[in-house]
Amino acid sequence: MKEHKLYLGLEKGVALVTAGSRGIGRAIAHRLATEGMTVVAASRSVSEPEIVGDGRIESWAHDLGDSDATGQLVQKVVDEFGRLDVVVLNTPGPRILPVLDTNWSDWQLAHDLLLRPVVQLGNAAGAVMRGQGEGSIILLSSTWVRQPAPGGVLSASYRSAASAYVKALASELAPIGVRVNQVMPGATGTDRMQGILEMKSANNGTTIEEEVAKVVKDVPLGRWAEATEIADSVAFLASPRASFITGTSLVIDGGAVRAAH
Repeated sequence: MKEHKLYLGLEKGVALVTAGSRGIGRAIAHRLATEGMTVVAASRSVSEPEIVGDGRIESWAHDLGDSDATGQLVQKVVDEFGRLDVVVLNTPGPRILPVLDTNWSDWQLAHDLLLRPVVQLGNAAGAVMRGQGEGSIILLSSTWVRQPAPGGVLSASYRSAASAYVKALASELAPIGVRVNQVMPGATGTDRMQGILEMKSANNGTTIEEEVAKVVKDVPLGRWAEATEIADSVAFLASPRASFITGTSLVIDGGAVRAAH
């Protein structure tokens, strides 16, 4: 990963990044650590602590599907490090299915992965940051909230609910100096994207290269994003450099989803 010099004013802070062992979550954890932060990367996969420049990444075992553990995670970070400055609410993707192929258990599982943990962690982090009088919460969402894709009904539905939640949280926490924003990546080169392409290739009788071409043909910049590009934007929003930005939704998709305002 590309290294950066310290410049965002995050050094010596403490961050929590959920689903932080792979893909965009891992890129965000690494990026925040380059700014001198202590980053708790919570995920089901655990690795050794990593020193990154003046910061470090602590890998904590955590399953977002465990409601009781998720309810205690924020306080565990505060107990260990004394404060919490940044929380990145990242959640794993649910199954890719046509609407009529879903059953109620799919919806229940998607709720338990995409919405409940966001509310639990957002409420807990908001309460801690309210006491501190400062902090930044960022939801990692998806452009599917604005423009659902075929097979993405579970993700689009529950991420839309999470999006509404963080907008309300932003309004309530702004007067005390706590900022809440969301980032909406489009197609990004991750292991999950590779898996989706392989599934589509098998279902459609096409090559992975043909499926990639379908993904990027409507992206004006002509490619998909790298995870590090999403991480750079998250780090900026988390930092004092974005001190007058709250309640916003930042779309990072190379221009694929265009809106009038």
